[in-house]
Amino acid sequence: MTLPQDLLDPKHYAGTRRPVEEASTLPPWAYYSPRFYEAERERIFLRAWNFVGHGGRIPNSGDYAAFDLAGVPLILVRGRDGKPRAFANSCRHRGAEMVQGEGRCNGFACPYHGWAYGLDGALRGAPGMERTADFDKADWGLKPIRLETMGAYMFVNFDPDAAPLSDWLGDLPELLAPYALDDTVLVRRTEYDVACNWKVYVENFMDYYHTPTVHKTTLAATDLSAYHQNPPDTWIGKGEYLTLYAEHKGSAALLRGATGFPEMKTLTGPSAVGSTYVCAFPNALMAHTKDCLWYVEIHPTGPATMRLGVGAVFPRETAERPDFEEVVQQYYERWDVSVDEDNRINEQQQRGVSSPLAEAGRVSVMETASHLHRNWVLDRVVGN
Repeated sequence: MTLPQDLLDPKHYAGTRRPVEEASTLPPWAYYSPRFYEAERERIFLRAWNFVGHGGRIPNSGDYAAFDLAGVPLILVRGRDGKPRAFANSCRHRGAEMVQGEGRCNGFACPYHGWAYGLDGALRGAPGMERTADFDKADWGLKPIRLETMGAYMFVNFDPDAAPLSDWLGDLPELLAPYALDDTVLVRRTEYDVACNWKVYVENFMDYYHTPTVHKTTLAATDLSAYHQNPPDTWIGKGEYLTLYAEHKGSAALLRGATGFPEMKTLTGPSAVGSTYVCAFPNALMAHTKDCLWYVEIHPTGPATMRLGVGAVFPRETAERPDFEEVVQQYYERWDVSVDEDNRINEQQQRGVSSPLAEAGRVSVMETASHLHRNWVLDRVVGN
């Protein structure tokens, strides 16, 4: 399929802009075109508050995690003062990547020429630079990336002029207050490389329409199958986020017949009788049920590839139970099964939408959340 030269002209997306009852999906190229993806990187990911997970990923001083986010190498590290920080994963000398993967250290040393940095990013040592004119180590620390938190959840922003995280999230902290995020523990984090566009995964997560088919023998066998007949409430929050909420019995994090932990003591109002699912734009997918939380980090790695991070989060009181490791296996089984099923269908979706014969399709009213997400993307990539 030959793509139009004016790929970002709003006229190509008029069908997606219609009300959900009349709307079509995005043109297929929005899921594989390098031009569309580069526009998303520039106009969304390099300007937005991007979710990078729970602070429990770097729980102790010196703990670090290095990864790429939309093509930007970065380091998360816990400082000696207990605060999480983010830095560009690039030495200030010749730009070499400082570190890979996860670990613990007292500071960072560039593997190329040995420049050394503290956990606060300050340049501590620069061998061979003693005779360099007008060189002050105080001016050459690791480049900081803005990092702010909502409870234990961390967000980074590459734009030094962006408004604070509180402006971006709006009333989301208030909505999630019953879950006491500050007093939660990250008990497991898993990663997957998935051969699909990042929007494919977001649309799937916020789409209960697929549950009776993709999860027919797993999640659809639970009380959550009722979502198909009694759809969750869907709304855009007073911030850059989208929410689904549904009442149901029991926990949304267990398969039928499994026995889990007691419900959280902090829950009140709607949180006590149902589950809240949040897409905090652009890349945070958060699920909050009666006894635990889990989240998905979306890390685009190209037009048709992404890395998925899945975090399992429990109240601290629950995680300290003597039977925790035994009982939590029931939750891991549910998440492992559902993530595997979603990964497979999302890759299948990507292969199909990449066909030269693919066209935009029509939208069901049960896909309201996906429809809202598509239009949020279009607002920033192509405008009106």
